[in-house]
Amino acid sequence: MRRNIVVIIAAFWPLLMVSQNTIELKIDSIFNTLCKVESSPGFSVCVIKDGKPILNRGYGLSSLEYGIKNTDSSVFDVASMAKQFTAACIWVLVNKGDLSLEDDIRKYLPELPDWGDTIRIRHMLNHTSGLRNYATILELSGFNYEEHFFDNQSILELMRRQNGLNNEPGKKMLYGNTPYNLLTIIVERISGMSFKSFADQNLFIPLGMKNTTYRVDNNSIVKNRAEGYVLSEESVYKKYPRIESCYGAGSLWSTVDDLAKWAQLLLYPDQNYQSLADFLLTTVDSTNASAVSTYARGLNLDDYKGYQTIHHSGMTRGYRSNMITIPEIELAVIILANFEAVNPVEITYQIVDFFVPNVEEELVITEKYIHSLSELPKYEGGFQELNSCLKMEIVLKNDTLFAKSSLGRNAVPLKSKSANSFCRMDDESVDYVFDQLNESDLLIYFGGTPFYFKRATWAKLSEINLDNYLGEYYSKELDVTYTIYKNGDELFLAYPRNPKIKLIAGQKDEFGNGYRTNYSFYRNENELIEGFKVASEGIVKDIDFKLKVGN
Repeated sequence: MRRNIVVIIAAFWPLLMVSQNTIELKIDSIFNTLCKVESSPGFSVCVIKDGKPILNRGYGLSSLEYGIKNTDSSVFDVASMAKQFTAACIWVLVNKGDLSLEDDIRKYLPELPDWGDTIRIRHMLNHTSGLRNYATILELSGFNYEEHFFDNQSILELMRRQNGLNNEPGKKMLYGNTPYNLLTIIVERISGMSFKSFADQNLFIPLGMKNTTYRVDNNSIVKNRAEGYVLSEESVYKKYPRIESCYGAGSLWSTVDDLAKWAQLLLYPDQNYQSLADFLLTTVDSTNASAVSTYARGLNLDDYKGYQTIHHSGMTRGYRSNMITIPEIELAVIILANFEAVNPVEITYQIVDFFVPNVEEELVITEKYIHSLSELPKYEGGFQELNSCLKMEIVLKNDTLFAKSSLGRNAVPLKSKSANSFCRMDDESVDYVFDQLNESDLLIYFGGTPFYFKRATWAKLSEINLDNYLGEYYSKELDVTYTIYKNGDELFLAYPRNPKIKLIAGQKDEFGNGYRTNYSFYRNENELIEGFKVASEGIVKDIDFKLKVGN
């Protein structure tokens, strides 16, 4: 019998090799097209199938100054992909009995205020802590990353000044960097080691990831480093000057060779690391949270064409990254880029499609709920993101619903997915779930991460007396003054490094900045404006600004 199996494999082996070579050529073509200019930055790419790399190479240049090419050993900043490794460091401490996931974080960070709710270690890992995102707060204060130093201790000090949380811990998943940066301080205080040394000794060295380490400063020599590039307004490549030294939520140096070893651990966890894989893939307790989230611990779990995927992307100035593993078909795709104007996530799914049979997609589609034409009108209307000014309009055209955000260029057609949900026709990983919760009327999931919307009715600018909102407003939490002024028939906002932000009318007594920051004014008993609350990017809310006396 065994001999017959060998004969069958031998007979089909040339066909399998031809198929593999064809896929390799297709992948190669994608990146050669993206790096068609020989003097451009580019990528390192690794594709693993059935336990073996079928493509492992670099494209474009790692150094424009010296003309050095990217290779499979080029070292990149993988940005937010670092979160899964920070989570793994917490696993090490839990495994040693030095830490419990139920511990109150104030046990290790007593400097933080008592906000009335207990934030536990597990809340930090899956972004349900309610902690405000530090980067958003800094932006709201006019912080200049190119001139002012910032590190994890600065984040701790910033959190000390916050008067509240975004939500009750455990009740809502809001993705942000603050929890993962603070986790590094907890690791350092428990272990008595620097976070970099702890991760190296307990994680990267044992796993054989010899070219992976946290970037804790900007002056250390990094061999084989791929320099990160941005494109200036003059369409000239430039290096981005980095001053801050924050790590944990990002700032990890690595290579596709090293990440391939990590991908193998997720695809085929052995006895030594099965508990680590299980730890990382644990999601939010959906019976307690206000929205089902597929974000685990530094990793997203998601469904793509009927297959469960494990993935996370990264984005920082000069670098982009993405890694996805699909255990069922024994596939991993790793893409690292040293140029920020590319989208590795989109490219990743192009590559995944070479391995996912179309028949599987057809089978999944036939099992989905199909809405009748009479059901569709109830989903129409205007929605606004909670803690943001982002608008989403759902419109019915003929027999199809279309979604159009205030940041989008075109309306996106939707197709039925279940009785109260839809997904994009061109991207099944983006879901629109209606009327599921009391808090929000619409949940939009991007790669498993939920964004929360409420139905909204927006005021008309012509019906608003803009003079009511003029003046100077001060925030103690941010230690910054905002000036609201009028130019012609339009309202503007000024604060450090942002002298002229045009305000766009939103709901009653609300204005937005045209992106994802909302300014909600409140009045006294005489209906006079006293101040406003700032909410931004869905992950910061209720930053209070009071009208200065004499305005």
